[in-house]
Amino acid sequence: MPKVLLVAQDKGGSGKSLIVRGLAECLPTAPLIEIEASHRLVELDERLDFYPVRADRSEIDRTGGAAARAEFDGVLNRIAAAKEPTIVDVGANTSSALLPLLAAANDRFAKRSVKFAVLAIATAEPGAIANVPDLLALARRFASALFVVENRVENVVDPKLLKALGEDVVVSVLEKLALDEHANGLLQKGGLAFIADELAQAEDNLVERFGFAEAGRIVADLTAFRAAVMAAAAPAARWLEG
Repeated sequence: MPKVLLVAQDKGGSGKSLIVRGLAECLPTAPLIEIEASHRLVELDERLDFYPVRADRSEIDRTGGAAARAEFDGVLNRIAAAKEPTIVDVGANTSSALLPLLAAANDRFAKRSVKFAVLAIATAEPGAIANVPDLLALARRFASALFVVENRVENVVDPKLLKALGEDVVVSVLEKLALDEHANGLLQKGGLAFIADELAQAEDNLVERFGFAEAGRIVADLTAFRAAVMAAAAPAARWLEG
C-alpha cells in the first residue's frame, strides 16, 4: 500500500521545507514531490519531481480553488502512480486548493491503495498557527493520520493552541538551536544532505578557512541541527515507512 505524506503550511517562512528535508534524511530512498512557485529542494534533484504553482493566492481565493485545479493534474497523476512511500512538499498558499482536490478524489485513490497523512507546521507567528486548524480540518476529510511539528526556532507556540488541535494529532517539536554563523551559511547552501554526505570530508577545508576551534563548532552545530530536524520529523517518518 503506497503511503503519501503531505507537508503543509500556507504561511511562508515556517520551516516547512526544512522538515521535508528532515523527512528525506529519515527515509533516504523515498521519492519527493515539490509543489512550489520556485524549485527549492535542489540538492534532492535525483529523488524529486517538481511541479510549479502558477495561480496566485488572490485568484485562488476569488475562485474557490478553481484557478488552480488544472495545474494540479500532474501532481494528482503522480500521486496516483505512487508505488512506494512518498513525501510531498506543499508550497505556501497552495494547501487550501490542493487538499480539497485530494479529499474529493479519495475514493478513487483508495482503489489504488493510496493512503494519505498530513503534517502541518506550527510556529508562534499568528498567521502560521492560525492556519494549522484549517489545514487539519481539510486533512480530516481524507487523511488517515495527522501530524504537527511545532517549530520553536523563533519562539514557543502557546501550548493551549496545540492542545486544542485534537487528540488525534501527533505533535513533535523542533527546538531552537544556536548555529555558528558560518554553519548557518553552509546549511543554507547545502541543506541537511550536505551534513550527512559531505561534512566529514569538508572538515579539513573548514579548518583552513576558519581555524581548528570554529571548524569544530561548525561540525558540531550542523550535526546536532540535522539530528534535531530528523527527530522532529520522526513520528511522521515512522508512519510513512510502517
